[in-house]
Amino acid sequence: MKYKFLVFFNCIVFSLSSQEVCTDLVVDPIYSLNNPNLFTKGFPNDLLFFDDFSTENIFVSDNLWDFSSAKVTRNYAINPPSLGVATFDGLDEFGLARDFSVINSSAPSDTLLSKPIDLSGMSTAFFMFYFQGKGLGETPEIQDKLVLEFFNGSFWVEKWSSLGIAMQEFEKEVIIIDSAQYLTGDFKFRFRNYATISGNFDHWHIDYLVINELLNVSDTTELNDVSFVYSSPSFLKRYYEMPWTHFLNNEANELKDSIDIILRNNSASVNVDFQFNVYENNSQIYHYPIIGVSRNVTILDYDTIGNFSFTNPPIDIQSNIFNSFEPDSASFLVQYIIKTSNSDIKINDTLYHNQNFFSHFAYDDKSAESAYGINTNGAMLAYEFQLNRPDTLRAIQMYFPQMLDSVSNIPFKLTIWKDINGQGDVLYQQDVFPVHTENGNYHTYYLDSLFQLVGTFYVGWEQTTDDLLNIGLDKNNNANEYMYYNVGSGWLNSSYLGSWMIRPILSMNQIVSNIPNLNNIFSVYPNPAKDNFFIESSANSNLISLYTLNGILIRKFKSNLNLTQIDVDDLERGVYILEISNDSGVNYQKILIQ
Repeated sequence: MKYKFLVFFNCIVFSLSSQEVCTDLVVDPIYSLNNPNLFTKGFPNDLLFFDDFSTENIFVSDNLWDFSSAKVTRNYAINPPSLGVATFDGLDEFGLARDFSVINSSAPSDTLLSKPIDLSGMSTAFFMFYFQGKGLGETPEIQDKLVLEFFNGSFWVEKWSSLGIAMQEFEKEVIIIDSAQYLTGDFKFRFRNYATISGNFDHWHIDYLVINELLNVSDTTELNDVSFVYSSPSFLKRYYEMPWTHFLNNEANELKDSIDIILRNNSASVNVDFQFNVYENNSQIYHYPIIGVSRNVTILDYDTIGNFSFTNPPIDIQSNIFNSFEPDSASFLVQYIIKTSNSDIKINDTLYHNQNFFSHFAYDDKSAESAYGINTNGAMLAYEFQLNRPDTLRAIQMYFPQMLDSVSNIPFKLTIWKDINGQGDVLYQQDVFPVHTENGNYHTYYLDSLFQLVGTFYVGWEQTTDDLLNIGLDKNNNANEYMYYNVGSGWLNSSYLGSWMIRPILSMNQIVSNIPNLNNIFSVYPNPAKDNFFIESSANSNLISLYTLNGILIRKFKSNLNLTQIDVDDLERGVYILEISNDSGVNYQKILIQ
């Protein structure tokens, strides 16, 4: 079965000893990521037909195409000629498997059909495009293929094809059109792929499709374009998104010092002006560079140096880049612009990114390229998060993509840990089931009870069967150092690069003022304190932790006494959070150091 084959070969790091499994998807959650509010681009007037698939939409342009079950992606291709490609796979136009029963054979799948194009009055035209097999997707097998066909007025004629192959670079193809049967007023063409149609398999990508009259040899050798290559990265150092209040409490450590934007010079002028602007509620609040309208850089041809990277010097990020009067959440639109010579194609010279600060922590960008699971009963998966202020955990969001075999009837223990030393210090468990959602939406697991957290905590599950639960895996953002699993021999970092699609949701309200004084369990005095204070507890064994309001651990030790003295004469004046863990649970107390 192809499904089993892919477990071993597409997710390269698989090992029998680890019990970790990375699996290709049978649906594509990208269909939920469309942003129709950003403008749709046209193409140069001097070309009969042009599409570089740089639209913000996942669907191809209705102005150019009669039908398409292929989709526009920015996360599957490697080093595309321009931002965005048309991706072909084994899914239909809705992102669903065409037929779950077809797991081995190669069958017709996606079609990209053009509208009629007027080639009349020409003696010779050219058809040029770039293509890539696999990229970051799944390798098409030798029996799979990508086909280009022309319509001769009566039937479709195959003019080019490529058998399945894994490619690290795009290749250019040029087809000369000099036959009268195609040089008509209603010339049409289509791309088709043959694939395993039971899932997100056998990927092909095409880019930079040009049709025009052939006047000289340079028409097919030079693209005369500088373009963005990939989507903008997050401005955050650790997370892709995080709550606004937590960002503000530790902005210096959460914000990247610099970002890198990748450009590609496809045989155009080498001088490029670069700038970006940040908007909140349609009002500009930041401009880069700080001095001047733009930054001029020299970009050599891709064939000479590869992609251009802003590393010397980098694009510095200022601490005041994100400012808002909103107390709980904020969202910023970042607009990147490059300006080149007048002859350069302009439709791919603007890039957008939404930097959101809502109620959740997220390492992922909401796009799954694979699924991750552990095939061991009793196995545990833990995802590390760091709070910058005491807060209340309210819910956990998870994305479980639909696979060949549904696991919606397989229970697991949703688990929250304070730490994962040894088997882990469990704060909370809830018996739940995986929920397969449509269009890449997360399912929200609401906690039975709310509780406060300080500092580091871990979110994940404990399995009750050997079944793969298959959490979504985002391959474009790597959080591997915060991803842990345990199959009985201790906690290890996951072998698979990427980020699990698990998002804790916390309160957007200030929590510190609401932390109760639990004097019925323990008492703290004097409070305010100066040189020291005492903790009197009814329990004989207490784990005592002292945190700053930013969630930084100051002290941590175990006490076997009912009365414990804490020296604080070396601490700065201010409010701290005292955490007491014992058989009664985990409790908190504010304490003021004067």
